[in-house]
Amino acid sequence: MNFKGAYLASGLVAATMIVAPASAEQTDRVTLSAMGGHMMGNPLARHKLTEYMSYTCNHCAAFEKDSHDALKTNFVRKGYVSFEIRNLILNPIDLTAAMLARCGGRTKFFGNHHALLTKQSDWLKKFQSTSPEIMKTMNDGTVPERLKKIAKAAGLDTLMKARGYTAGQIDACLSNKVEQDKILAMTKYARDTLKLSGTPSFTLADKPLENVHSWAALRPKLLTLPQ
Repeated sequence: MNFKGAYLASGLVAATMIVAPASAEQTDRVTLSAMGGHMMGNPLARHKLTEYMSYTCNHCAAFEKDSHDALKTNFVRKGYVSFEIRNLILNPIDLTAAMLARCGGRTKFFGNHHALLTKQSDWLKKFQSTSPEIMKTMNDGTVPERLKKIAKAAGLDTLMKARGYTAGQIDACLSNKVEQDKILAMTKYARDTLKLSGTPSFTLADKPLENVHSWAALRPKLLTLPQ
C-alpha cells in the first residue's frame, strides 16, 4: 500500500472508531461536567439529562430504585442520552452523604451513589435515633469535624468501609474543601439560576422539566426524544 493509501486507510479507521455504535460500555463511561457533576454515558450525547438530588430525600431514593436499570439500558446505553447527577443540598446530613458519594474519584461515584440511596432508610433511622447528648455536639468544631460526627452517628462510615474504604480515606473525603465547594456551587446554581426547590428535579439541556419529580413522570419525556 502506498503512502496515500495508508493515510486514507488510517483516517477511515479513526472515523470508524469515532462513529462506532453505542454499547453497554456507554454506561461505564463517567466524566465530570464543568459544574462538577458526574455524567454517565456519551459526553457528546444529543440529549443531556441532569438530576438535581438530595441524599436525604425519599423521592430521590425512589427514583434511583425505579430508574436504575431502565434509564441505563433503554437510554444511556444507546448513546443519545447522557445522565448527570448534581447536588441540591438540603441539610448537613445530605452534605455528609454527598461528600462520601464523591470518594474515590469519578469511576466510584455511581456505585457510591446507588449504595447511599439504597440504604437511605437505614442510615437516616440510625441518625434520628442518636441520643440528645450526642446531637448537642454536632455543631461543635470545624466543618470536617462536624461531618465526621454525622457520618459516625448515621453509620455512613460503616457503609463506606463495607465498600472498601479505610477510615483514613473516609476522613480525607469529608475534609476535602474542593469537593465541598463543588457541591455547594451546584446547589447555589440549582436554587438561584434554575429556581429549583424540590428534589429530585430534572433538566434537559439545562432547562427544567416542570412537574417531573419521579421516574414515572420522566420516562414519557425521554421516550419522545429523537434518537
